[in-house]
Amino acid sequence: MQEWARCGRVSRMSERLTPHFSDVEFLDWRQGHVWQTPTSRARYLELCQRTLEPLREALGRSVRIVSGERRESKTAANSRHMPPELRPSVKERGKPDGSPDAAADVQVGGMLPIDVALVALRLMGQREIPVGGVGIYPTFVHLDNRGRLASWKGSGVDDATWQRFRAAVVDCATAVRISMEVGSDDNA
Repeated sequence: MQEWARCGRVSRMSERLTPHFSDVEFLDWRQGHVWQTPTSRARYLELCQRTLEPLREALGRSVRIVSGERRESKTAANSRHMPPELRPSVKERGKPDGSPDAAADVQVGGMLPIDVALVALRLMGQREIPVGGVGIYPTFVHLDNRGRLASWKGSGVDDATWQRFRAAVVDCATAVRISMEVGSDDNA
């Protein structure tokens, strides 16, 4: 099999990144189903291993990838879906430690996006998955591993859902801050 970490390689067959996620789930069909940069596969491998697999295990359900890597974003100039090298803002080109980040929009059958988001925030607060961005939309949840907590809502999210989500974000931020103050050895 060809080396997938190389930019521009088209997958003839899907290659597993982790037990439940394949590379093709994250590749943008508009760009010919190829990784956009040499770092792309490694960034998504980390997202799968450290965020999506633990989320799937906690939910006890399959996680469907709606969107992974893409070359551009209509909603954010520095979208975590874009390879860091292609983001206009230098300060948005990775995690605080300088390592690259990645994003996925996800759905879980039989669950509302708010419920998926609440579980992700709980896992971040417990340091079971890396702290990152959580965006809630009417039909999916955005998750990324940017290394700092960020949250937002997409258009169409009702006020009651937004208030529930915001309360969970505050709880997550408090838990993360406390874990950092007590010097947790967890590197999540």
